[in-house]
Amino acid sequence: GGGAGKEEEEEEDYNSADDYDEEGYKGAQDRAELMAKSQLEREMILAERLEKRDQRKEQLEVRAKIRAQRNQNAATKRSSARGKATAGKDRASQMRELGAKRREAEARRDRDREQRQGGSDDDDDEGGEEEEERT
Repeated sequence: GGGAGKEEEEEEDYNSADDYDEEGYKGAQDRAELMAKSQLEREMILAERLEKRDQRKEQLEVRAKIRAQRNQNAATKRSSARGKATAGKDRASQMRELGAKRREAEARRDRDREQRQGGSDDDDDEGGEEEEERT
C-alpha cells in the first residue's frame, strides 16, 4: 500500500541527506533546477533538505555515542570478570565474617531471652556491676 511507499521514500531521503552541500544543493544541475522555481518553493525545498541533513547528523551522533557506550560497557565487563578470581577470596572471607556476626547476634538474643525469663538469677556478672554503677 501507500504506507510502504512512504517508508521507502523516507529511507531514500534519509540516505540521500549526505548528498547535499552546505547550502542544500546536490550539485550544479540541482541548483539550476531549483533556481527555475519560485523563491518560496526553492526556500521550502532547501529548508526541508537541510533539516533532513541535520536529523541524519544527529542520528549518526547518537548511534556513535551508543556504540561507544556499548564498547565501554563491554570493556568494563571484561575487566570485572578478571577481577572475580581475587574477589572470590574476599567474598568467602566476607561470608565467614557475616556468619560469625549472625552467630554472635543469635547468642546475644538467646542471653537476653534467658535474662528476661530467669529474672535476676543470671550468670552474667557484668550485668550486676552495671546496675551498681547506675545507682
